[in-house]
Amino acid sequence: MELGSLAGGLISYLCFLIALSFHEYAHGWMAYKCGDDTAKVMGRLTLNPAVHIDMLGTVIIPLVMLFLPLLTSGVSGFIVGWAKPVPVNPFNFRNRQRDDNLVSVAGPLSNLILAFAILCVIKLLSIFYGVGEGGNFSVGFQDFLLNLVYINIVLAWFNMIPVPPLDGSHLMKNLVGMSYETYLRFSQYGIIILIILLNFTPLQQLLNKIIIYTYWVMCLILGL
Repeated sequence: MELGSLAGGLISYLCFLIALSFHEYAHGWMAYKCGDDTAKVMGRLTLNPAVHIDMLGTVIIPLVMLFLPLLTSGVSGFIVGWAKPVPVNPFNFRNRQRDDNLVSVAGPLSNLILAFAILCVIKLLSIFYGVGEGGNFSVGFQDFLLNLVYINIVLAWFNMIPVPPLDGSHLMKNLVGMSYETYLRFSQYGIIILIILLNFTPLQQLLNKIIIYTYWVMCLILGL
């Protein structure tokens, strides 16, 4: 593995941790606004990535997907993952189903908002400072910000897949009126179902198209 590829992979992983921290903070913040202070009491209402780390979803799977293709002389992989679920007590919600939906969608929505905000920063920096040799806004820093934008968009749409432990599964559960007990049984096979869907169906290709389209629309709005 070349040093440049290793550095690129580590930068992508750093961007992933930043995006994940915002994602989990948004879940905890929305739960707090809906009447549940469990995340705040347990110290999860924070942007510190250390408290949100799940060994499988935050460390093992993302790093394998990033670096395995590099080790085999391929292109950097499709980074996906998740964190420890923010502790939520739905019995504290003011409206259980509505608030469960709000908390679930808060994470992905925060990533899309953050991605758009970063693109706004890129636009402003390019206007006032310029990019490249003639400006003070370095290409390297711009690439880091664009990587952060991309990973936020990936994390947002990946988590909308309606399979546990992802956020979309809560929306699906409430939409079809699935009982909590049935949802728990479904969750036992969530990781297996997710792996099958990503590897043996067009799901990953569909995600890529949605991600590219989202990025294109954001850039179009800002004139980038």
